[in-house]
Amino acid sequence: MRAKPRRERSRLPRRGWSKWIKAMVPDYTAGKNLKRRGPNQVGFISSSIRKAFPHLAQLCGIYEWGAKRPLFGQHKNIVVYLGNTCKPKALQGRIQSYSRNGSHKADLMNDALLRGYELWFRFKPTRVRRKPNAERMEKKLLSKYNYAGNERNNGNRVRNILR
Repeated sequence: MRAKPRRERSRLPRRGWSKWIKAMVPDYTAGKNLKRRGPNQVGFISSSIRKAFPHLAQLCGIYEWGAKRPLFGQHKNIVVYLGNTCKPKALQGRIQSYSRNGSHKADLMNDALLRGYELWFRFKPTRVRRKPNAERMEKKLLSKYNYAGNERNNGNRVRNILR
């Protein structure tokens, strides 16, 4: 069987996706508009995530997490993780939950922040409040690409690509 391309090396069409939005920064980052993350979490939440959600982000959809290290001259996101959501406040609530406490990816996020990465996200709303649509969008991308931070459809193995 042919291996799926690694998502961090592949480009997706931009159609329907938001712009990349800065969500979290390392501890040494200075500036206004930064808020300490939850207990036992590394880094700060960028205020840009509070302003990032148009009305469509209240609906169901998929999201990608990316990481980059501007201090090392890296200006493109390395895409690490894909998820879907359809809970109250949908995408907005999910991204803010990750930013505060890392949710089920806390170790991965804390490790990236300790290594000097900023964490960014982008989202693609389904435009309707139906979970099967978001799940179908996620499943389609997971079947096509190997996302380093996803276990599902990747042989239950997470690849740590942020070194």
